[in-house]
Amino acid sequence: MLEWLLFLIITLGGAMIPGANLAIVLRNTLHGCRRDGALTILGLTCALLIHGTLSLLGITALIEQHPTLFEVMRWFGAGYLLLLGLHQLLKCGNADTAPVRTDSVASPFFSGLLISLFNPKVLIYFVAIFAQVLRPEQTLATQLLYMATPALAEVTWFTLLLTLLNRPSVQQRLKRVRSGLERCIGGAMIALGIKLGLG
Repeated sequence: MLEWLLFLIITLGGAMIPGANLAIVLRNTLHGCRRDGALTILGLTCALLIHGTLSLLGITALIEQHPTLFEVMRWFGAGYLLLLGLHQLLKCGNADTAPVRTDSVASPFFSGLLISLFNPKVLIYFVAIFAQVLRPEQTLATQLLYMATPALAEVTWFTLLLTLLNRPSVQQRLKRVRSGLERCIGGAMIALGIKLGLG
């Protein structure tokens, strides 16, 4: 149990590090509403469950050992981040003061799912960390607990963040800086996409 608690703390710390996941949650929450933020978190969580399942089956290690598959994932993830970042900046250029719901190009659930699913850093994390905590002698229940822990950490952290973002006092402040913040998020997504593409 102590080993699992340490694993939970590590994964929670990883979820709190600013990156593409935080950017997409902020983007969709500011562009839409609490529901869009919640759908984004659900997408991120589903992606982590998929990563966890694939790690348990040993497929992620196979992908990592074949550079071509890994490169395809890396370029797809980078391209998607660039697309979302450009889309964000273009919307900011035409934005009214009222929030606008995200469209099919960046549907909240699928944007969260794809950003996390095709992020090679997440793949590397699962391969590296699961190699340390998963052992053949463990029961299936223990392995499933480890598999679900990153998703649990992700949904816990981002639900707390979403709750904070939807406080009336925070909402009033966000309205005042919304346009500048959205531009920053769009720029951050483009920068993350370029960084991911360059490796």
